[in-house]
Amino acid sequence: MTAIYDNPQKFKRIQVRPMNSTIGAEIRGVDLSRPLDEATWQEVRQAFADYLVVYFPNQPITHEQHLAFSERFGSLMAMPQLHSVEGFEQIHVIKRDADDTGRVIGENWHADSTYFDSPPAAVIMRAVTVPEFGGDTGFLSMVAAYETLSPKLRSVLDTLNVVHSATRIYGSAYHAQKKKFSANNAKIDLDIEAGDRETIHPLVCTHPVSGRRFLYVNQVYVQRIEGMTEAESRPLLGFLYEHCARFEHTCRVRWEKDQVLIWDNRAAMHKAIPDYIGRARYMTRTTIAGVRPA
Repeated sequence: MTAIYDNPQKFKRIQVRPMNSTIGAEIRGVDLSRPLDEATWQEVRQAFADYLVVYFPNQPITHEQHLAFSERFGSLMAMPQLHSVEGFEQIHVIKRDADDTGRVIGENWHADSTYFDSPPAAVIMRAVTVPEFGGDTGFLSMVAAYETLSPKLRSVLDTLNVVHSATRIYGSAYHAQKKKFSANNAKIDLDIEAGDRETIHPLVCTHPVSGRRFLYVNQVYVQRIEGMTEAESRPLLGFLYEHCARFEHTCRVRWEKDQVLIWDNRAAMHKAIPDYIGRARYMTRTTIAGVRPA
């Protein structure tokens, strides 16, 4: 496997501190409360392309500034399953109260809304209230996951498509179970038929910016491999989920108040870590529109 990035010393206007040799970096020397000049903006964009997950500490920005920074990455998209900040329809809330005992959406590795015809390209999240410990988010590189497979298996996977749907999130499969998600983070009364709608995407895609190949599969939304039954698909999909989650493909981000983070929702997966029972956590996020995976 080749490294995701070049030497971080190539950046002249920002300080980039990689989390490891696979995914994730901290960026300093940037004030997101002000418009970035073009040269600084291009370095931020390059760091994001290199590392897939980048975060900026100590950024006490307003909702308006959150939107302005987000819009430089592309058009914002609605997320009908998420609650919005009052007065800011395009800023969504990720919230857990101290007394909340419901399930947390996103406890398994996933990319957001891969059942859409054109899933999100990226998410920009801001930490408003964080617990004194816990509440981290895990990320993994699907580029690294693809590149560490054997050439023979990659050649097979390159020919396959997978079927995605939201049935386990708000469709019939969700409503058939007894355990329910917390209503704080998501609207759980959405149309069941829409939740069961199926979309087909390639199992392996090419990143539209970096040109690198990556696995596009996750156990939250993928139902089966196209042309196979769920039973026939299970062994191969199970192997891929286990392979993707290998520790060396991942990083773990510890949130701090006023931290701003952007993750690539195409070539990276993420996972909520609900290890802060009895403590509150409040985040806001914007979602950057993407194109159909190919």
